[in-house]
Amino acid sequence: MPRIYTSASDPVDFCHKCFPSPLAASDRYKRVGDGPDGRGNCYGYDAEHPSYDGEGYTCEMCGKTLTDTNA
Repeated sequence: MPRIYTSASDPVDFCHKCFPSPLAASDRYKRVGDGPDGRGNCYGYDAEHPSYDGEGYTCEMCGKTLTDTNA
């Protein structure tokens, strides 16, 4: 946690506090297009993510800088 891939395969990162419920995430990110190269829906909830430490990732909702300990 806490990463979502939209149906268009775009990564969206969140802090724990802002991570949406499965239903809310599905409503917002599951039907925004197809993945690259016509692969179809690439939606993923609570997907694997790279290390957040020192990489400049921020929470989509509140803008908080993410680290491996607070994400």
